[in-house]
Amino acid sequence: MKLIDIHTHNKEQEGIAIYNSGTSYLEDRPISMGLHPWDIGDDWKEKFIAVAEKAEESNVVAIGECGLDKARREVPFGVQEEVFRAHIELSEKLHKPLIIHCVKAHDRVLALHKEISPGQAWAIHGFRGKPQLAMQLAKEGIYLSFGELFNAESVKSVPQEMILIESDESSKPVREIYRAIAAARGTTIEELAGTVEENAVVFTQFRPDRRR
Repeated sequence: MKLIDIHTHNKEQEGIAIYNSGTSYLEDRPISMGLHPWDIGDDWKEKFIAVAEKAEESNVVAIGECGLDKARREVPFGVQEEVFRAHIELSEKLHKPLIIHCVKAHDRVLALHKEISPGQAWAIHGFRGKPQLAMQLAKEGIYLSFGELFNAESVKSVPQEMILIESDESSKPVREIYRAIAAARGTTIEELAGTVEENAVVFTQFRPDRRR
């Protein structure tokens, strides 16, 4: 049984993991790279250029986390969207999927997805929203990645082909997160692991046999 962790900040997390490397490149494992909306400053263009150069490396399997956060008032929302659009363009250019941080801005993410009609997959990481929002995003073709904290009704309502699992910043083994989400969906951890493995291949063209 393979446990694929689509988004983690823990280098020692069990299973097959995509490590969130932020703006720093690591060559010894599958990673995602991007500029988090909390980290946007006046120098964001320089930082983004550096990310874009390294994101071409083969072990960079996704772009992000990047996105929109209306709770982060220190960074004007218009600037956040400019940075997010830059990541979307990079995702499309490199043919790599997008891992999205989204707080109170799901309506805008949906609108951008409809406007751009991206060729690469998008996933909202750490999704905790209500079932109605979960179904709206899934219907638009946006994956939902669930972590330690999740809405059980949303977990149950999401089509199995649109679900991913992550540990994010949790100290829990990803196996425990899988077990909790499997229980919420009324399935076994083995069945959920198989589903997420198939989805991860489609989402990232991520090779589940690639070990850290």
